[in-house]
Amino acid sequence: MRPTLPQPKSVYLSARCLGCISLISIVLAYNSKTFAQSAGFKSQLLKLTTATLNLSDTQPREKLYLQFDKPYYAVGDTIWFKTYLFNAAYLTATDKSNIMYIDIANDTNKVIKQYKLPVQHGLSWGNISLDEKDFAPGTYVIRAYTNWMRNFGEDYFFYKRFYVGSADENNLLVTTRFSTAAINGTPSVSAKLLFSSMDKVPYAVEPLTLQVMNGNKHLYKQKLQTGVDGVLDVNFPIPPKSSNLTIVVENAQKNKKAVIPVVLNRPENTDMQFLPEGGSLVAGLPARVGFKAINEDGKGADILGIITDHNQQKVIEFKSLHNGMGSFDMTVKEGETYTAKVALPGGKIKEYPLPAVKNTGMALKIRNTLEGDSIEVFVTATNNIIQSGGSYFLIGKARGIVCYAAIFNFHDVNYIKKKIAKNLFPSGITHFTIMTPGYQPLNERLVYIDHHDNLKIQMITDEPDYHSRDSVALKIKVTDNTGKPVAGNFSLAVTDDTQVKTDTLKENLVSRMLLTSDLKGYIEEPGYYFSSINKDKWTALDNLLLTQGWVGYDWRQVLKPPAITYWPEHEFTVKGRVTNVFNKPVKGTDILLFSKSPSILMDTVTDKEGRFLFHQFPRADTPLFVLKAVNKNGKSFNVGIAVDEIKPPDLIKPAGLLTDPWYVNSDTTLLNYAKRSAAAKQLANFPAGGHILNEVKIRAKKIIKDSKNLNGPGNADLVLDEKDMEAAGKKTWLQLFEEKIKGFRVGDVGKEWLMIQDIKPPIYINPGTVVARTHEWYFVNNKPVKFFVDGLSVTELCPTSLQLVFTYSEAFNDITNYLNASSAEDIKGIELNFSTKYSSAYIPVEFVLENITGNDVASIEITTRSGHGPIIRNTPGMYLYKPLPLSWPKQFYKPKYKVKDTEKHLPDLRSTVDWESNIVTDANGEAKVWFYAADKPSTYTLIMEGTDMNGSLGYKRQKITVSK
Repeated sequence: MRPTLPQPKSVYLSARCLGCISLISIVLAYNSKTFAQSAGFKSQLLKLTTATLNLSDTQPREKLYLQFDKPYYAVGDTIWFKTYLFNAAYLTATDKSNIMYIDIANDTNKVIKQYKLPVQHGLSWGNISLDEKDFAPGTYVIRAYTNWMRNFGEDYFFYKRFYVGSADENNLLVTTRFSTAAINGTPSVSAKLLFSSMDKVPYAVEPLTLQVMNGNKHLYKQKLQTGVDGVLDVNFPIPPKSSNLTIVVENAQKNKKAVIPVVLNRPENTDMQFLPEGGSLVAGLPARVGFKAINEDGKGADILGIITDHNQQKVIEFKSLHNGMGSFDMTVKEGETYTAKVALPGGKIKEYPLPAVKNTGMALKIRNTLEGDSIEVFVTATNNIIQSGGSYFLIGKARGIVCYAAIFNFHDVNYIKKKIAKNLFPSGITHFTIMTPGYQPLNERLVYIDHHDNLKIQMITDEPDYHSRDSVALKIKVTDNTGKPVAGNFSLAVTDDTQVKTDTLKENLVSRMLLTSDLKGYIEEPGYYFSSINKDKWTALDNLLLTQGWVGYDWRQVLKPPAITYWPEHEFTVKGRVTNVFNKPVKGTDILLFSKSPSILMDTVTDKEGRFLFHQFPRADTPLFVLKAVNKNGKSFNVGIAVDEIKPPDLIKPAGLLTDPWYVNSDTTLLNYAKRSAAAKQLANFPAGGHILNEVKIRAKKIIKDSKNLNGPGNADLVLDEKDMEAAGKKTWLQLFEEKIKGFRVGDVGKEWLMIQDIKPPIYINPGTVVARTHEWYFVNNKPVKFFVDGLSVTELCPTSLQLVFTYSEAFNDITNYLNASSAEDIKGIELNFSTKYSSAYIPVEFVLENITGNDVASIEITTRSGHGPIIRNTPGMYLYKPLPLSWPKQFYKPKYKVKDTEKHLPDLRSTVDWESNIVTDANGEAKVWFYAADKPSTYTLIMEGTDMNGSLGYKRQKITVSK
């Protein structure tokens, strides 16, 4: 309950503490001609400010951050992470969500792995194994969110791009140099590529097949040979619309391949944006203009230039300050047009128009100095607005809540000047808006407030430096900005600098929660604005806020919030609905839930809406439930069961800039990591003093119960059984084939191929009949595939099979839709009959062509749980449900070395030397951590992040030395 406070010259509404503040100040009456109020406006403003508080209570946003142990990984490595989930307004532990999701997508935006994690008091941690089965070398994106966060758009999700490498004797190292020039009048790329082995020996006089790709489109292909120095010189034209140029080089005989991104930063393609403070250039009013210059690679471009008027007269000079961003002040003249002449790298001059000048309007200018305790707000307007005598709202909003609000009008003066105390706002971004009494925004501006109130973290070592395999003891001490001890929760990553290159300017917990989570788009080097801040960095931060879009909502949505679509999850549940044949809810029906592992038997009764709910489940790593609706006699009957399933967002958006493969322009650190990762992979689970033996694979024959395989169950070239289906979960049949069957692809069957219905005796097609316009079909390697479900041909299900002959476009689309319509949950197993030994049992076939026999066609036999053939239907009154399981964290392995240890050990090749996911400081703000150093002399980087879960955040980066 909010207390009522005294009302002096201003009216106040108290709110929960937003970091440093405990009051929301709404200036409704101010002793100046320029700040006025009326009863109607007062009511409207109170309505708006009260609505933001209510919205924060009823529909609180959540913010999420993940700390990782390192920035890049290798196949076979493990990602270790810690999750911090906050109420966005107060940066306290969220009370909405107790379950979160992590999706991992590859470079084609396809989600390949999903994880579901429990969250307690806003905290969670875990690990992701990058096994060869699921992760190939390449670029990936992690997306983390809660179901509740989906109500407010993906801008609130957490994204991180990372690279997974794989080092072995077949890797090629590539050093690149790209330039552009016009060849015969055509813009072209000149690429100099130096190839070498992992030991830096030139890959000399070797044949390579080279392809140039524009996204997924092949531009051209050529066979070339490297020189005696391992260099390959390549020239090719730049396509008119080039989005993602890559060069793919390969030596198939020696199993060597490299994918090389083509990075072009052509000065003439530098993008420039000019953004007036407050939104517009208004005639007769002073203006501050922010600008941002971006290279083709997405990074800022340092530039300088001048602004000219329509007579080509210089108005002002400007120069970028940091990452292509800067600002300048100018007076705007009526009827004038302004142009920027920018000096680009290489000496080129390019012109960019500034936004058009408006004849009427308002200008909002804010002065926010580093040392000042107040923000100075200047509002100016054109004469017609001044003479109108209208009133306006000035709103200061932080973290979604109005912290300052005032009603003003000009009263025959052409500007307003107001000082607003910074202590009204919490640390982070504050969003100022001028709006009409009808809540229509006119001018907007972001500023950053810094109360220097982040947590102070100390990591005190017990020694000044260490020897290899020494025990390292850390004493953790955390205090607030006044020196008082802080009890909180923290995570710590310790990495070897010879293998892991950590970016000092990357995003961290503080920059994420206070800056980047409230801004749209890619933010280059967010850590720069928080490291040893000075006047230049403070100005650079203000320039960033002048030029970057923000995450927010329409002010009208404050008064009429949109309906909630995605509800918060507090625990793992199974819920759904029972309906009859008329799709009407069935009230009072008994629902049984069974599970073998763990052994579970639960029951409940549907409510008047036919809904049921099961909860309070024990821990289950791979849950598989059978739900059954029974009548009063305990028998199943003809009703339908539908389970509520949370489907993830369909697509995943790219986050950050593209990452080069580790083997492209590798430095010593990346090369060391790649080599040691490969060595560590070989040494995994290898006992000290032993010998590495040749791998011997022993496979038990897989049998699929009730299979209609014509060769007999399990007699096939590839068998995927029920355990494989359970692991696949909700993947479609087509996804399973693409992932599990090597060589499964879409191919061209040729113009002669015809598909006909499986009718006996065989029917032949007249030679003159034309039926094929497109020729796509599914293949395994070089053989087209025939699909069977429970022994029946899938083509009998296709609508086009009602015709005797149909085109491949129709058949291919039908089969594709069918294979995407069912999931692995519906089936017991899959058998591939590819070789002559197994495929010959499937004569006659549906493919008819002269000199083609059944041996030239592969078959895929699918065995369903229901056994009903190609038409998949759940058994009436029953439902098989395999939810995404909750992922539980493993313990990070720490080796222990004895004092004066003389035993022989395997090499200690750790790149992540230590990972601490749950450091809890006590009432004295203290905790202790220990770990053992690895083998090699190095320096270690320690990165510690965390929170008191009550609004305060901390980040600390530190080095320790390990000598011989």
